[in-house]
Amino acid sequence: MTSPASPKKVLLILIVFYALNFMDRSVMAMVSEAMRLDLGLNDMQVGLCHSLLLISLVLLIIPCSALNDIFGPKRMIALAAGLWSLGMAGTGLAVSFPSLVAPRVLAGFNDAFTGSGGAVWLSKMYPPQKSGRVLGLFYMSVPVGMALGTLLGGLVLAVFGNWRLAFLFFVVPGVLVMLAIPRLPGVKPAAGEPYWTGCRKVVRSRVLLLTGFAVGSYTILKFAYQAWLPTLIMRTYDLDGGLVGVLTAGMLLAGAIGPYLGGCLADHWQARADNGKIKAAIVCMLVMVASKVTFYLLIGTVGLPAICVFGLVDGVLTMTPLPIYFSLVQDVVPNRYRSLAIGVMGTLGFLTGGAWGPLLVGALSEAFGSGAAGLRLALVSLCAAGVLSVVFYACQLKIYLKEKAAVEV
Repeated sequence: MTSPASPKKVLLILIVFYALNFMDRSVMAMVSEAMRLDLGLNDMQVGLCHSLLLISLVLLIIPCSALNDIFGPKRMIALAAGLWSLGMAGTGLAVSFPSLVAPRVLAGFNDAFTGSGGAVWLSKMYPPQKSGRVLGLFYMSVPVGMALGTLLGGLVLAVFGNWRLAFLFFVVPGVLVMLAIPRLPGVKPAAGEPYWTGCRKVVRSRVLLLTGFAVGSYTILKFAYQAWLPTLIMRTYDLDGGLVGVLTAGMLLAGAIGPYLGGCLADHWQARADNGKIKAAIVCMLVMVASKVTFYLLIGTVGLPAICVFGLVDGVLTMTPLPIYFSLVQDVVPNRYRSLAIGVMGTLGFLTGGAWGPLLVGALSEAFGSGAAGLRLALVSLCAAGVLSVVFYACQLKIYLKEKAAVEV
């Protein structure tokens, strides 16, 4: 029997650990120029450094999600904390591009286990009518982590001038999370038919397939934004890393409001229409694309103060779609396969775009002449992917109703 405060403890620890995952990525974005100079990398290799973790998720996320369903997310997320801590230590000690490969793969275990397992763990501890808001709170860890990582990376460069210390910093909180998770209340895996026998019910879902494609298109924009925004501002306004870290951290931190707003909007519309979550996802994506194109085009054409103000608004809008797609796929699969469903969706998302966003920006930037102008044009070009995301959501307006009803029966 868990105490009334137990769900809140679980939510807090999961927010902290998942935020560390995105702090790592933002630190990489902040120190990439220093790392490039230190290790002798080019833009293409820097983009690949960002994408290594994302590419590893293509291989990790489905088996890790299945392990969450079979053994319970509590055990698996504790394991992920240990593996992630090793990845942070390895990144900080790297001496060349090849030596970064294994640590960046280990860093992927946080997202592979926590992204799906955390959502399922929380959905089983809170009532369904609060799912959007609770997941919105959980996924606030994404922009919060992005912001704090950006700030940390900038401060480390400004104070110590050593990009390695930013990654070594993560080892201690990672180990503390690993030790704290076993003390939390867990949820028992759902019983039923042999696990692998029922997996067919997951892979047959057309909602899951279409949502995976929509997520892939969305994460092209999200991961490219996270990886390259600090560099774009540095190149455009000729600023040092410490100041850019503070400015972009503010923009990213504003995004913490986005997942909660998106979750509340999804709950509100779902209470009034059976496919309200789909409509909320469509609206959030359309608004985000418009904001993102405007933001990138303004950089370099208006002053830095105006960019900072618009960046705060854009940061919020960028994160509003985040909790909606996680909630969607849990509605159309049996309870026992919720983590696997998120894993399949995530793998589809990474395969169809998410893993390649930062790398594509690096490649397009060089094709467009590099520098601030080439990088800005590359980021604007990729915004077309957001329109594809809207199309994939629109295609499942009726399918979602049928699959949700079938699961409820």
